[in-house]
Amino acid sequence: MLTIRDYTVLQWLIFFMTYAIGGWIFESTYCSIKSLRLINRGFCHGPWIPIYGTGATLLVLLAWPYREHQLIVFLVGVLGGSLLELVTGYVMYHLFHLKWWDYSNNPYNFHGYICLYASIGWGFAALLITNVIHPRVAAISAHWTYTGFVVINTMLYTLFIEDVIFSIIGAMDLRNRLEQMAENSTEIEKLRGSLTEIRRRLEETQVTVSLGMSEAREIAETEGTRAAARAVGEVLNAEARKSLENQRRQLEVRLRLLSEGGNEKLEHGTGRMGWWSKTMLRNNPTASSSWRGFQELKAAALRKKDAVKERMDGKG
Repeated sequence: MLTIRDYTVLQWLIFFMTYAIGGWIFESTYCSIKSLRLINRGFCHGPWIPIYGTGATLLVLLAWPYREHQLIVFLVGVLGGSLLELVTGYVMYHLFHLKWWDYSNNPYNFHGYICLYASIGWGFAALLITNVIHPRVAAISAHWTYTGFVVINTMLYTLFIEDVIFSIIGAMDLRNRLEQMAENSTEIEKLRGSLTEIRRRLEETQVTVSLGMSEAREIAETEGTRAAARAVGEVLNAEARKSLENQRRQLEVRLRLLSEGGNEKLEHGTGRMGWWSKTMLRNNPTASSSWRGFQELKAAALRKKDAVKERMDGKG
């Protein structure tokens, strides 16, 4: 088998993509079994998780020269994997205000970016990669032609780079929405208070109309003029109720927009959260953030929408 010094750039590109796809299979399978539903895990939307590709490739580079010394390989995995998670998690959080993984609930963690159990896992991963996985991965492409490498890398990385670009755009959109929700927090609270008051008034109006109709039936049997007056009162109540219903719909549409961190400048002027941003949160149900309003934003992404109702509300 070739040594790591003999690998070409095209081979390293294949190794990275193989480990990124393998990491996606492992992570998605684990999370799907744990959640009892299919989850397409990861920062990207395609079948790859870049941190697994980066981590495994780095482990091959760093640990392979010491593969005869298992303890060194293990320690390289622990230190290298932990450093990778720490730097990647820190940078992504400060760029996007989101943590795609969070070990805060695990013992011996450091700001949720790394923890003892995950670090030990990286150590065992280094042993598994150097002793079992990488020799087989390298053997797959050992006899490929230059043309084969170029064709496969071109196809894979065209899709991968496009996915990464759109995922970064989606993550930036989520960051902007978190910032917007912080700005809109006062208005959101006022809207909720106004909606509570309108709903209370609607309930009172409904009770009043119901009692009025019952009384009107009794009066109609004896006094026609008073019954007519009651009918006029019912019309007035109906108009008042219609006005309240319109106010309620308008406030609910506005509240739903703000609860998604939206404004007229986001998502092509509609203010609503786009599919790419929603899917990013749906794919990562354990994602976290210390920013105020994140749970509302996450709930809005996970909530199943009725498209027809949304369009009708938008017209209202």
